[in-house]
Amino acid sequence: MISRLFTTACAFCVCSLLSSCSRQAKDRPQAVTIAVCQGSLAGVGRFTSRFGLSFDAPENAFTVKKVQRDMPPEVIYVFAPTVGTNARLVISPDDGDFRDLQVAYPTFSEDVGERTVQDSKGRSFGTDRWGYLENGERWRYVKFNTGDRAGYEPLPAKQADLLDQIVGSACQLPVPQTTQGTAIERLSKVGRFAFGLE
Repeated sequence: MISRLFTTACAFCVCSLLSSCSRQAKDRPQAVTIAVCQGSLAGVGRFTSRFGLSFDAPENAFTVKKVQRDMPPEVIYVFAPTVGTNARLVISPDDGDFRDLQVAYPTFSEDVGERTVQDSKGRSFGTDRWGYLENGERWRYVKFNTGDRAGYEPLPAKQADLLDQIVGSACQLPVPQTTQGTAIERLSKVGRFAFGLE
C-alpha cells in the first residue's frame, strides 16, 4: 500500500514537472537578436529611440503613440494592436516605467525565465525576462545595453505573441560611414601611441 502511494506521488511529480517544462518551452517568447537595421518595408513604420535602437510595427496592425514629456526621458513609445485588445507595449529608457515588471510580477509569477539578448555576433546586448501568472497570462521585460527598455504587463498568450513581434524587430541603426572613415583616417595619421598606467 505504501509503495503504491509512493509510486503514485512520484508519477504525479514527474508529470507536473514535464508539463511545466513543456509549457515554458512552448510558450516562452522568441529570443531577440540585435542586428543592423535593413531597409524598412512598405506598410511598416520604424520607430527609433534616442539611443539608436529601432523597432518596426506593421501600420495596419498597430497604433503607435509617441509620448512627449517635460523631463527626461523626453520621448517614450506605446504600441497597441489596432483591434480588440487593451494590450500595450511600452518602450522607454526610464526604469520607473517598468516597476511592476521588475518586482511585483516576478514575485507573484508561477514561472519566471531569463536569458541574454545577443547581437548578430553572439555578444551580450542585454537581458530578456518573462513570466507566467497563475492564470496563464505572460508578461515580459527586456533591458537593452543601449539603455532602452521594452515591456508589457500580463496578457493572454495570443496578445503577448502579437507584442513580441515588435520586441523581436529591434535593430540598431548603421553607424554612418563618414564617422567610421574619419576615425580610421585620424588613427592612420597618428605617429606614436602611448600605453601605460599613471
